Amino acid sequence: MFNEWLERPVVKITRRDVLDALDVLVDRGAETMANRTLAYLKLFFGWALERGIVETDPTDRIKKPGAEVTRDRVLTVDELRFVWQASEDSGSLFGPIIKLLLLTGQRLNEVASLKWSEIDFDKAIWYLPGIRAKNRRDHVVPLSAPALAILEERKAERTALGMHSPFVFTTTEKTPFSGFSRAKARLDALVAKALHEDASDPAATLAMPPWRLHDLRRTVATHMAEDLRIPPHIIEAVLNHISGSKAGVAGVYNRALHLDERRTALDAWADCLFRRR
Repeated sequence: MFNEWLERPVVKITRRDVLDALDVLVDRGAETMANRTLAYLKLFFGWALERGIVETDPTDRIKKPGAEVTRDRVLTVDELRFVWQASEDSGSLFGPIIKLLLLTGQRLNEVASLKWSEIDFDKAIWYLPGIRAKNRRDHVVPLSAPALAILEERKAERTALGMHSPFVFTTTEKTPFSGFSRAKARLDALVAKALHEDASDPAATLAMPPWRLHDLRRTVATHMAEDLRIPPHIIEAVLNHISGSKAGVAGVYNRALHLDERRTALDAWADCLFRRR
């Protein structure tokens, strides 16, 4: 997108160029990112205009291209029941990815790019290396029985087909699963269908309030705290949100800290999900 600007003098960047770049982000569903990009471009071109580098500001009078979304959505356990059902009905790799997001509370890219080498089936543990974690910190995720079952089923499918990709979820054998926007749109359609079929009035038109994939992580944390009364420091450990800077021996200690409590928390959360299915 912006790579096309690299070989061009800044004075050659036009209003149309800016709009086209923002349109690409909006089409991807990244409306908030489009707004932030416009804000940064306005700062840059405003600075360039003040210093006489450019004579006109191509971002002038361009409005925010996307709607800001308040990132505080927490799905109810009943809503999660419909999301789970839709995941089962999806018939794609996105289904088990959604289930693991719900069961583990980890980040989307961490789950979607999961590798077989990170899973210890005997110990029911997922070892997430720091190089793949957002905070660059190694992380240990205890796997509840339902989470482990999903991975075991996936492994059996792969073995039966003679496939040997390092990625758990892949359609190309070379890269991890992608195409989240389209997959989420299909999932939303299945959720709407499940809501309609569950309605006591067949003529009722039901809809779930909009939600994003990252909301699942917040949802897991919120229900752990409010429904299961799990202490905040254990929830932070589950989510790899341990506060402070950890290094050396202290870092090794803190990566393993509260492992039993984390397993208990994730097992309790899985039980909560399955009781309401």
